[in-house]
Amino acid sequence: MISTLIIKPKDGSILPANQNFTLAIKIINLQTGYFADPGTEYYAFPQELNEEGIIKGHCHVVIQKLPEDDEIVPNPSIFAFFRGLNDPANDRGILETEVGSDLVPGLPSGRYRVCTMVSTFSHQPVIMPVAQRGSQDDCIRFTVKS
Repeated sequence: MISTLIIKPKDGSILPANQNFTLAIKIINLQTGYFADPGTEYYAFPQELNEEGIIKGHCHVVIQKLPEDDEIVPNPSIFAFFRGLNDPANDRGILETEVGSDLVPGLPSGRYRVCTMVSTFSHQPVIMPVAQRGSQDDCIRFTVKS
């Protein structure tokens, strides 16, 4: 069964505002690097397994700014950063991406949540074999300060 862990930044980290940073996840039991063209193959075919019974797919990461009130649930259609991690993971199961660019560096000040979203080759949420298990996805919270 698939499991992910966000390893950078660490949960509870304080990051500098408007500076790029590396977001890294470690993943097991997913054959990464399978990313169908979302323009023509979105949900176009069912979940696929490799010869060992491992799901073929990829992972997305999404960062949302959290409201000041801890009891307000963030709107899922509003996010500060979203990226599909389309490449195969390295030999340790790690996928990385840079948050920010030369034009828009890092994130502005605030509290944030970053989550993984594991998907099949054609972008469906993965179907796991049993209900009683750990989650395939991970979320952490961090703060960005000026």
